[in-house]
Amino acid sequence: MDKMQEGKLHQEVSQSQKAKEVLDNPSFKEAFDKLKNLYSTSLLNTGTNETETREKLWLAYQVLGKVEQHFREIIDTGKLASKQLEDFRATIEKQKF
Repeated sequence: MDKMQEGKLHQEVSQSQKAKEVLDNPSFKEAFDKLKNLYSTSLLNTGTNETETREKLWLAYQVLGKVEQHFREIIDTGKLASKQLEDFRATIEKQKF
C-alpha cells in the first residue's frame, strides 16, 4: 500500500465519522422523521385528481431515502477502510518480527 492509498483510506474513515455524526444528530433525526411523516401523510391524503401533487410527494419521500442511504454507504465505506488500515498495520507489525 502506498502513501496515496493510505491517505485515501484515512479520508474515507474521516468522512465516515462525519456522516455518522450527522445521522446520529438528534436534530437531523427529528427533521428527517418529520419530513418523512409529512410527505407520507400528505401523499396518502391527496385526492384522486391530484396526480401531479402525489408524484411530487412520492419523489420527495424517495429523495429522503436516497440521502439517508448515501450517508449509510459512506459509513460502510469508512468501516471497510478502517479494516483495511488495521490489516495493513498488522502486516507491517508481522514484518518487523
